[in-house]
Amino acid sequence: MQITIHTDGACDIHAPNRPGGWAAILRASDDSGTLLKEIVISGGDENTTNNQMELRAVIEGIKALDRPAKVTVISDSRYVIDIARGAKKAKANQALWREFHELTAGQYIQWRYVEGHSGDALNERCDKLAVAERSKRARQKPAKQPAPLPDTLFTIYLSTSYQRSSRSTGWGAVIVTNGETRQIHGCLPDISELEGSLIGAIAALQSLPADADATLLTAQEYLAKGMNLWLAGWQARGWRTRDGKPVKHQRHWRQLRDLQAGRRLYFRFVKARDDLPYFQRGKELAASAIDVPPL
Repeated sequence: MQITIHTDGACDIHAPNRPGGWAAILRASDDSGTLLKEIVISGGDENTTNNQMELRAVIEGIKALDRPAKVTVISDSRYVIDIARGAKKAKANQALWREFHELTAGQYIQWRYVEGHSGDALNERCDKLAVAERSKRARQKPAKQPAPLPDTLFTIYLSTSYQRSSRSTGWGAVIVTNGETRQIHGCLPDISELEGSLIGAIAALQSLPADADATLLTAQEYLAKGMNLWLAGWQARGWRTRDGKPVKHQRHWRQLRDLQAGRRLYFRFVKARDDLPYFQRGKELAASAIDVPPL
């Protein structure tokens, strides 16, 4: 009786800690090549690598044997075959390789390489099963939870909206404190969304008590990075960027710096599509402000 184990793994080959899947097809045939029995197994992991899934497929395939036997393992992974044959040393995945060597101690395994996606029917079947397991793990993987907001008395959700036809930027802010909300908004012609964010941030902060701690959430990443990362460097260089150019909108940045003095003031970037109700309300306020003629 001849036993073959066809294996494959599926995962992002360029990055670690991603959802992945593996699959193995075990086939027992008689000396004439007639198929006597077939076993199909598959599985996966939410945080893994492509090499780990390729090796896991081999390990689980061998585990599925009723007893140690002379087998041929057919894989499209040079990584697994070269290390299993002893042609290369394992530099990573040591725990998996120990499991493999303990499992196969004293067992004869013949290895056969098949190029992936080259038309081999059983390799293609394994690939589809592994990809399906990877997709299942990707759906199960919980969404990354945002870091908790700093504990400040006020939280400001600031949004902007730019209207190309009128070249106007509207801004809207929802200010939350002790479970109560307050809304402010405004609009100015001939300014960019970045400048609109700066102006909206200044207006929102000026509406608070002078010494009140606050956290401001904005979809304008430049605003958040400017206040969190770049402000000190700009000041040290005489309000110039690293390449020597004057910092744009210095007047606004200086106002924000002055408003930050003497209090805890945090700026946090949020993606525009993040499902934050107050932030979505800020977007509505910003859009509606454009339709209101500026004073």
